[in-house]
Amino acid sequence: MARLIIEHPDADGPVPLAAHDVYLGRSAGGLEVEGNFIGLPDEEVSRRHARIVRQNDRYLLQDLNSTNGTRLDGVPVTPGSLYPLRDGSRITLGRSTVRVQLDDSDGRTRKFRHGLGSGDSDDPAAGMVEEEGALAPATASVILDAPRLVAELRDATLRAGQERDELLRRLTVMTQVSISLGATRDEDELWHRIADCVFEIFPRAERINLLLYQGRDLRLRPVLARWREAEGERGEAAAISRGIVRDVIKKRQSLLLLDAQGEERFAARDSVVNLALKSVMCVPLLYEDEVLGLVQVDSTRGAGEFSAEDLQVLTGIAAQMAIAVRNLQLHSEIETLFEGFVTASVQVIEARDPVTAGHSFRVAEFTQNLAAAVDRADGGRFRQIRFDRDRMREIRYAALLHDFGKVGVRENVLTKARKLHDHDMALLKQRFRYAMTCLEREAWRELVLAHEQRPLTAREFRRRRREVEQRLAQERERLQRFLDRVLAANEPAVMPDAIEGLEEVAAFMFRDGEDAHVPLLTPFEFSTLSLTKGSLNPEERAEIESHVTHTYAFLNLIPWTSNLSRVPEIAFAHHEKLDGSGYPRRLTGDQIPLPSKIMTIADIYDALTSGDRPYKQGLPVEQALDILRAEAKAGKLDSELLALFIDSRSYVMTGAAH
Repeated sequence: MARLIIEHPDADGPVPLAAHDVYLGRSAGGLEVEGNFIGLPDEEVSRRHARIVRQNDRYLLQDLNSTNGTRLDGVPVTPGSLYPLRDGSRITLGRSTVRVQLDDSDGRTRKFRHGLGSGDSDDPAAGMVEEEGALAPATASVILDAPRLVAELRDATLRAGQERDELLRRLTVMTQVSISLGATRDEDELWHRIADCVFEIFPRAERINLLLYQGRDLRLRPVLARWREAEGERGEAAAISRGIVRDVIKKRQSLLLLDAQGEERFAARDSVVNLALKSVMCVPLLYEDEVLGLVQVDSTRGAGEFSAEDLQVLTGIAAQMAIAVRNLQLHSEIETLFEGFVTASVQVIEARDPVTAGHSFRVAEFTQNLAAAVDRADGGRFRQIRFDRDRMREIRYAALLHDFGKVGVRENVLTKARKLHDHDMALLKQRFRYAMTCLEREAWRELVLAHEQRPLTAREFRRRRREVEQRLAQERERLQRFLDRVLAANEPAVMPDAIEGLEEVAAFMFRDGEDAHVPLLTPFEFSTLSLTKGSLNPEERAEIESHVTHTYAFLNLIPWTSNLSRVPEIAFAHHEKLDGSGYPRRLTGDQIPLPSKIMTIADIYDALTSGDRPYKQGLPVEQALDILRAEAKAGKLDSELLALFIDSRSYVMTGAAH
């Protein structure tokens, strides 16, 4: 088992290296070994100084941008880069030293077995998977040494005619390769560029195969299989020999076969003959001691099509290809990470307002659908508008995050289902009960005073008592009728008759125990219950509308890349209307970005049709579309966009936004 020897008097012994990463840093007190953290009592060591990464059966050292740097066997390491550790390696951090001790199991290398089938199958489509065996050092038989290569090319210019021109052409193309491969983040485009560059540099090459380690199982899979004259489809069976693959990957060396048919180590037991391979160059893609895959260039025309110089050039190109592939992988990982951040942010929104769960995802899908319809439009006002992949991602992120500012709105406002909050309604009901009690007290008090002023006979007293009871029953019935009106008016449905009779309730007064006249409804309660639309009073509606500004402020804190820079602006305008009646900036017409106009239609449609709102039932599709048409006719929504929304059926859920 691999372990670390900490050269410190407080060390209890070797520290085993676990399967996960081990971090080295500074401790607050003495030597600290806890979980996957080793703390060293050294002021020159950063809090998170370095880490040891395990990759399969290897251990790698990485400096985490420490203040004073890290040394491996006395040599400073570059922060962020990975360096292989071997038995006896000494890691120096500040004034502290940690020694690596590996047993025999960590000196293993890798050999290859077939991911599909068994034995030495000649099936070129079968995957290849690494398995543990004997590990050779990370070397390549030919490595591109830029200064030496430039010197050789400079000397070559002294040669005459055609040979000189060919070398100059290769140098020019290789420069273009470096620029070209670093200028794309699209996977398919990168493979095409690689093939184009290889065929331009090697005129005698007939085909190229590119295999990369992909997937969680780290299988070696073909991503490019292309003939000079006819391009193969990505992922199709690669015309590549397993024996050549094993040899190149295991030894991590470039391979040149001048006559593949005559190579006994391959031809006798491999598919070289079946694949008609004659001249072959095969080079591993190495990136910081990691094998990312390999590239093979071959020809079936005859032997000797490629030279050692060609292999040197291909090895140099492969080094650039490895960087491009790794950058592509890192970009993909960053995109995945950011996608997770956006999804988590939406979950935060919906956790605060569970009754509208799913709204952000639905709006994002409807918005994407309509944006795609605009992009496809071949006539009218949208004929020249195109949304590429980056623009679509920008629109999607803006739609997903358009309501994130709701995290800044009070929860009792955000989730308010009725005009009066529950605690306000509870207080109002208590006042009704108090009013009835006061009325009863006043009625019986009057009967007692009347008896004191002039004693009543038993018969007269019973008659007066029955009158009081009848009057109180009528008052109780009236108060219940008033309460029913209040409860009906408290529901936020758009029903004008629901608030009829509130004036009578508000005008009713009763006398409390201190002979003060008290109204059944306070002015605040009366104004709130008199709302004819929704459940929010003006102050609460202003607070809800402020979520747009909160969204913009939050999104502006994110360091968006240039291709996503308009996300805050698009989300900021999703409640604006063409006639200036929207909020928060009262924008009009062309002041509103087109993606925001698209999102506005999607947002309103979902608000109308979703049945998850506490104050209303979802409307049928046709009724919702009629309301949108009325809004467009009134000059609030873009009528052409709405027509496209309806004609393209962009309101139909497909699940793409999830």
